[in-house]
This record gives sequence, structure tokens and C-alpha cells, in this order.
Amino acid sequence: MLLNRKRVKFWQKIVFGFMAALMAAFLIFGYSGIASGCSHSSGLNSGNSALDSQLKAALKQLAKDPHDATALKSAAQAYSAAGAVSTGAVPTSQQSTDLTKAIAYYERYLKLPDAKLGSTAAGYRVQALQAEAVIYSELIDYKSAVTAYQRALKITPDDSQLYLDIANNEIYAGDKAAAIKAYKKFLAIDPKSQFAGKVKTALTALESSASPSPSPSAS
Repeated sequence: MLLNRKRVKFWQKIVFGFMAALMAAFLIFGYSGIASGCSHSSGLNSGNSALDSQLKAALKQLAKDPHDATALKSAAQAYSAAGAVSTGAVPTSQQSTDLTKAIAYYERYLKLPDAKLGSTAAGYRVQALQAEAVIYSELIDYKSAVTAYQRALKITPDDSQLYLDIANNEIYAGDKAAAIKAYKKFLAIDPKSQFAGKVKTALTALESSASPSPSPSAS
């Protein structure tokens, strides 16, 4: 996870054209995939009875069966909800701890065989990876979020939405070349999408800001 001062330096380095692409991304996605929109700074076992009860029940079941898919997912969701970070905020130490635990439970869930997940195992795996990606975004670890989405793409390679999510996180990570590639892949898969026009606007802004400025002529 990046430190707050590193995050400030990152934003200071963004050029005007790149900011235009960022604003276009907001129009496409809102804040989906970047932050959950709610905040719980106190973590579990601190008065949120619903989450506390959910976690206790999950852990009790996992003590009996460490490979219980429902319990693993429930524990992951409880920690994710407890650590949710408000839009644009830097996670507190407690939130980071909760979110990191959520990822660990999702990873245990993902390691289960298909037989444990049920007949729609592939879909459940994609959902878990998308949840992981959102958590990484909340932790300001956008490259790890991209990796989670890429893992989901191995399951559903033609899911255009995943490419939008990848581009959005690559923009926040400051990797314009990767964002451009993801946008182009999205347009190749779904050129008639309702988001196609906005993606093209973001793509134009990214390509413009990525192009080197012409050298001044000698006087």
C-alpha cells in the first residue's frame, strides 16, 4: 500500500491531458471499482453487531470445516464491509487490517475446487476476484486490483466490463499505456456499448497526453 505522501506526489505529477482522461473515466464508471462509498473506521468487534455476528458465525463454521465455501465468503465479506473506505480517503490502520484479512479469506475461497463452489463455480470465482479488486483499490494498490481483474479475465476472456475496470485502475496507477490498451480491447469486444462514446473520449485524452511534445525549434 502506498503511503499518503507518495499518493500526494503521484497526483502532483499528473498532466492536464491525463486529468481529462481521469474525468472521462469518472463519467464512465462513477466510483465503482475504486471505492465502496461507505466508511467504517472502527473495524469488527466494536459495536457493529450485524458484522460481528456474521464473522463469529463464519469463524465458528470454519473451525469445524476450514474448507466451507459459504463460511469463507461470509468472513471475507464481513471484513470487507468493516474495512470499507470512503471515496477518496486513505484507509486507516484498522481498515487496512480488515481489508487485508478480507483478501486472505477470498484467496482461501478461490483455492477451493469447483465441486466446493457448486455448478456455477466459474461465476463465483469471477465475483470473488472482482471483490478482491475493489478491496485493492480501497487500499490504493491499483496494480494489484488490475491483477485481480486479469485473473478474472482468464475465466471470462470476453467480459468487456473487466477491461473497463482495468483501464480505470490503470489510470489511477498512472500507467497510461496500459489504460490505452485496456480501452482499445474494450472497444474491440463491445464497440456498440453504451459507454463506447465516453471510452473514446477518455482514449483520445490519454493518447494525447501520452504523445511526446514536439521539441522547440532552434532560433
